[in-house]
Amino acid sequence: MLAVPAVLGSVAKDGRDPGDNDDRAGAGLYRFAVADGAATSARPEIWAEILVHAYVGEHVDPFETNELAALREQWLREVVRPGLPWHATEKLKRGGAATFVGLDINLAARRYRAVAVGDSCLLHLREARLVRAGPLGNWELFDRFPPLVSTLAGDESFRTALWRKEGAFEPGDVFILASDALAKYLLRSHAQDQQVDMAPCTARTADLFAEWVTKARSQSGLDNDDTTICVVTP
Repeated sequence: MLAVPAVLGSVAKDGRDPGDNDDRAGAGLYRFAVADGAATSARPEIWAEILVHAYVGEHVDPFETNELAALREQWLREVVRPGLPWHATEKLKRGGAATFVGLDINLAARRYRAVAVGDSCLLHLREARLVRAGPLGNWELFDRFPPLVSTLAGDESFRTALWRKEGAFEPGDVFILASDALAKYLLRSHAQDQQVDMAPCTARTADLFAEWVTKARSQSGLDNDDTTICVVTP
């Protein structure tokens, strides 16, 4: 099976250690995902990693009831350690949480399927024109309280916001999976008919993407938050 080309990039919030990033991204042969761990929750980076690996590495639907229950148990096993201070233990009881977007490409049929929760978004571009975006299609809809997938057993509140789409793509189309700050920035740019130079985002050099993010934050209004992208060019 031919692999679908993809490029990943991720930059932590300005002022934080580069490793202190709650976003995770993954690219497989034909599956791709981005998850943004909620900073106010417990060990969100681990939950984001688990969701991405399940979708990309294990080829499962992380929102199928039995799969989600197993992933929640996995998170609990990974975060609970002997000797944790009481305040860490108390925070773990409140659970981890994350937004998520996943993309499944069928090259032979030139079809795709997407699934997402929250404000990590998929943008489908054709000749720099926005064909589809979701779960949020308008940059003004972004706020501080997106729907989240929680690690807490029995929490199904995210299901009312679960976004699933499928469709066709053409040669030359581009799919962008982006965490919230970047998704908002790109949607705003498209709404205002501003061209965004995406070349540094598709270069296989982390430094170029980091430089692009720094410039966009200082000059173009990109929010200062963990910034993650997966560019897929089937």
